[in-house]
Amino acid sequence: MQRPAQAPFRTEIQGLRAIAVAAVVLYHFWPNRLSGGYVGVDIFFVISGYLITSHMYREILRTSSIGLLKFWARRVRRLLPASFLVLFASLLAAFLWVPSTVWEVTARQLAASAFYVQNWVLAGDSVDYSAQHNDATVAQHYWSLSVEEQFYVFWPLLVLGLLYILPKFARSKGTSSTVSSPRSILILGLAVVGTASLAYSIAVTALAPSMAYFVSPARVWEFAAGALVALVFVDRTLDGWVATVLGWAGIGLIVGSALTFTAETPFPGWTAIVPVGGTALILMVAGTATPAGARWWLSSKSMQFVGGISYSLYLWHWPILIVAPYVMGRPAGLLDKCLLLGLVVLLSWLTKITVEDPLRTGRFLSTNLRAYSFAASGMAIVLGLAVALTSFAFAGSDGKTAQVNSPCYGPGALNPANNCGPVTGAGVPDPAPAVVARQNKEPLYKGCQGDLSGTDLVSCDLGVEERQATATVALVGDSHATAWLPAIEVLAQRHKWHIRTYTKASCPLTAALRVLPSEATDRNQSDCSSWGKKVEEKLATDTKITTVFTAAYSTAYTYKPAPGVELRDPAEDGFTTAWKGLLSSGKRVVAFDDVPRTNGQYVPTCLAANSRDPLACATTVDQAFPKGTAITHAASTFKSPRFTHIPLRSEFCDAKLCYPQLGAVIVYRDYSHISAEYSRALAPFVDGRVS
Repeated sequence: MQRPAQAPFRTEIQGLRAIAVAAVVLYHFWPNRLSGGYVGVDIFFVISGYLITSHMYREILRTSSIGLLKFWARRVRRLLPASFLVLFASLLAAFLWVPSTVWEVTARQLAASAFYVQNWVLAGDSVDYSAQHNDATVAQHYWSLSVEEQFYVFWPLLVLGLLYILPKFARSKGTSSTVSSPRSILILGLAVVGTASLAYSIAVTALAPSMAYFVSPARVWEFAAGALVALVFVDRTLDGWVATVLGWAGIGLIVGSALTFTAETPFPGWTAIVPVGGTALILMVAGTATPAGARWWLSSKSMQFVGGISYSLYLWHWPILIVAPYVMGRPAGLLDKCLLLGLVVLLSWLTKITVEDPLRTGRFLSTNLRAYSFAASGMAIVLGLAVALTSFAFAGSDGKTAQVNSPCYGPGALNPANNCGPVTGAGVPDPAPAVVARQNKEPLYKGCQGDLSGTDLVSCDLGVEERQATATVALVGDSHATAWLPAIEVLAQRHKWHIRTYTKASCPLTAALRVLPSEATDRNQSDCSSWGKKVEEKLATDTKITTVFTAAYSTAYTYKPAPGVELRDPAEDGFTTAWKGLLSSGKRVVAFDDVPRTNGQYVPTCLAANSRDPLACATTVDQAFPKGTAITHAASTFKSPRFTHIPLRSEFCDAKLCYPQLGAVIVYRDYSHISAEYSRALAPFVDGRVS
């Protein structure tokens, strides 16, 4: 069997790594300046496919197989020491500086990163309505490393499988001569795998772009592209003027995509062919060793230095960028980011010379057993520390408070007659910010609210059993209506009501078409309209329901007339028209005002970061009540003896400020929805208006 020569060190690959890591880091530091810098990850994937396949192919020619245990042990020595170091440092930094509301999701992602499944966690979160607004964590960037590690596990198994299966298949078809060599077998097999992955990537990017970005099958073709270059050009590369032209063309494709791609670019579908193709071109060609060739520039000392520390640079840049604003107490400015970038480079260089290189080549991890023991121990330690971090977030708070009957609890703190002192309450809030924030991930009424898309009526029966109830009431509207359920449940127990819910994400009950600025299509808009008509028909025919409570986040939408419905002012008249329909069917209607807007921050997170100064998270009255609060304006002017308006200004605000925390109760669970605790605290006020 042919014994291949030792593969030469290709300095241009280090230069490619420098371009890749620079693109990613600059994109994360200045996303508006390099809007497509995320393509640097794709460059890394192609390089990995090229190098790993080259190494495996040479081993196959030499030994007719692949030493899997040795192969994976080499990956442990190369990647895990620096990876674990940054995970440990990130966990410590999160504990010291990051608000406790972020600890739970941080711990989950740190553990997922240690086990290299972070990409699947983020893919799941991307389609989870309750997780889509999660704060970025210190470990979020490990998604690409997870994809790479999965590749290192899967790829040698695939290669061995192809070498075993394809010849047997060819012999059964009588075509064994066409796939007789390992090289031809692998080229054919990996081409098929890569093509299938590309087709999947294009399809899933069109259907679920957020998920497509993270899932491994949508990225396999990028590794396959590098692998095919390695196999086709295993003993040669293009040279001469053609190589010079192709090399610069490759650079142009990479730089062009980094400069022109944006967050709106469908990715990683067919558009990823551009940076992947550019990387493949550079790997195919040697080019000239003069300034006329791309190889000369990629092999310069500065590019070799950055390429050499690229792995540590990628690991360190993100947690430093995430933690720095918490340490400084403000967003990072231009000078701050430049200094942070210098710190990242310094840490990366130190990590390479003190951790990466010594543990990769030294005796400490020299045997397979030591390497695997190190990997298992590191994973176990990160998992244990992640569990501890989660437990610290909720320590000392069980979500209940002994102050619930105090006149200064919740909105009572705003009443001057109660002489409550600081309206925010004395001491820390109870329950803790992390407990309140958890309501976003673990809704109290799971399964009781319809999704953003679809027209099916999703309903829950709560309160007193209907046969024992004095009345049946309904709650209708969007997620802000759902947020009022804790208050209505309190009233249901007090008055022996049975409750039926008809709520749907981002869908207020209005005769107008509501439009979300973030929606690219009108599909959800028409779904909401159809859902609203179904709800109105259901309520009109349900004679047991006597009262309908309704609420909406009306400032989140714009409005336009629905087909066949004439509305002078779609924003306000859409609500009043819907209410008139309910009144005509014999119902009583109770409409809540829009809750005051916040400054856009997640309130529990802001309070956790400013535990000594809750007012840092307050909003001025002018900001809290912008023009266009449609449901508030509609309710304040609508007149009917069976219509009740629930004003909310004085229960959240004084003359100057609207508060994030009142009477030791956190008002909002995120940036707009009231917390379950504050909803319950408002039950007596609502009861006074309804009774």
